[in-house]
Order: sequence, then structure tokens, then C-alpha cells
Amino acid sequence: MSSPSEKRYWYATFRTASYVSVFGALVWTVVMVIPFSPFSEIPPILVGGGPGQWLVVAYLLYISLGGGAFGWLSGLLHVIEKEENYDVSPSLMLPGFVMLFFGVTVSCVSLGYAGASGGYASINGASSSLHQMLSPYVYPITATTVVAVAGAVLVLLAMIRARGP
Repeated sequence: MSSPSEKRYWYATFRTASYVSVFGALVWTVVMVIPFSPFSEIPPILVGGGPGQWLVVAYLLYISLGGGAFGWLSGLLHVIEKEENYDVSPSLMLPGFVMLFFGVTVSCVSLGYAGASGGYASINGASSSLHQMLSPYVYPITATTVVAVAGAVLVLLAMIRARGP
């Protein structure tokens, strides 16, 4: 085991990711409620249904996964690392963290952008071309979601395999 001065504590990294995600969610919230153009188009997109619901789902997922899940993982890692004094494997935790943070952020932002674009087109009468407009987003969103899930698996494996003094 490494000395306490050299030890890497992952809970702080996850807590920082939670703060960054909460800040991102705050910015996203402000952008959605600004009453000036082009942001004033967002409320009609949200109530218009259809593709605009992708924006709602992305927003809620980003809040729950970005802020909530990273905060929860930070608390769990704090217990593992500080209270139980276990070492977490950086060979699993580092790629897991990067994949999870990247996957959650990119998939939620992409889903939100696709929802806003599709919702805007829908409320402006372009509903016949929505499938063509939204289909290029499906595979990248799916791929980044798979990256996030793989990252979550690595993070959980690192926590399960944590070893004590």
C-alpha cells in the first residue's frame, strides 16, 4: 500500500466530476429559460412533444447521471478509500472514470441537441423529414451510451476489487 501522502483518492475526482456536471446542468437550465431569441424557441419545443421530448429526457438524464451518479459514486468511494482504507485499482478506475464521464456527457448533450433540432423542425412544419434529420444522431448516441456503460462497469469492478491494508 502506498503512503497516505502518495495515495490517489478517487472520491475527489468523482466529486469534481459531479460539480462540473451540476454546473453544466445549471447552464443548461438557464439556456432553456432565457426569454430571448434563439433560446425563446426552447419552451415551445418542450411542449410540442415528439422529438422535443429527447431534449427533456437528455436534460433529466444529465442531471441524474451527471450530478447525481457521480456524487453518489464519490460518496461510495469516500467510504471505500477513507473509512475502510482500501486501495482502488487505478488501472481500472482511470479508464472507467474517463469512459463514464465522456459517455454520459457526450450522449446526453447529443441527445439534447438532436431533440432541440428535431423539436424546432417539428414545430416549424418540417415533420415529414424528421426521420432523416434525426437518424444520423442515433448511432453516435448509442455508441457513447455503450462507452458510458462500459466505464461504469470498470468503475464498479475497481470498487469491488478494492483491497484493504
